[in-house]
Amino acid sequence: MTVITIEGRLGAGGPDLGRMVAKEMGLDFVDRLMLADIAKRVGATVTALADQESRVPSLANRFAQAIQRMLHRSAVAGMGGDPYFGPGIEQLLARPYSEMEEPPHTSAEEIDEQHFIDTAAEVINDLAEIGNVVLLGRGGAAILHDNPTVLRVGVVAKMEDRITRVQQQMRLDTPEAAESLIERTDLAQHRYFERAFDSSPIDPFLYHFMWNTSDVLLEYATQVTIDAAKVMSDKGLKWADSTFVQPETTSE
Repeated sequence: MTVITIEGRLGAGGPDLGRMVAKEMGLDFVDRLMLADIAKRVGATVTALADQESRVPSLANRFAQAIQRMLHRSAVAGMGGDPYFGPGIEQLLARPYSEMEEPPHTSAEEIDEQHFIDTAAEVINDLAEIGNVVLLGRGGAAILHDNPTVLRVGVVAKMEDRITRVQQQMRLDTPEAAESLIERTDLAQHRYFERAFDSSPIDPFLYHFMWNTSDVLLEYATQVTIDAAKVMSDKGLKWADSTFVQPETTSE
């Protein structure tokens, strides 16, 4: 079972890296929009999900069904149900970092922000348990930091390269508009990590390794990330407590 988290600065190429890794390894790719769709579907009724099972399930449906079953097992075991999935959760999880730039000004806003943090953690933990997935953003590396089977990858780049990528991908009129969006997103992302994890999105200790895509081609980063993930899942090697431990070998 393979689980990879990718967290990066806007314009550093994290989504591209995640999609390339997922495609090459045959894994599912989950970004913030997919997270929102999954959370929305988890909030659907069991009857509706059962009806959907008669059709070929979409990625979101398949994850939602698996999470529903996990929540049901927890409730049956007396562990309680998940309190976070409900109406409107898709809008909550779909918010980009740039919309969370300002800290909450009221107790209601603070509760809403904590709701977002708790819901993201719930969904990401459940998706990691299901496995075979590349998780993009939302603090996946921090949320799953203590899970020794998860490969955690960070992505950064020089500002000029980020500006070029953001302007092209988002079809912004000027480099200045791209730079402004990047600066606001960086601030919001940092505030989110500080509030949720008492950390920073570019804290190297959150990751097994970080890519600087200004100096490394995405194709190379993709291949090395794949190799590292295969080592963890296929070769029996373990990453634990920041230590790379090789299994014991016997001499011939």
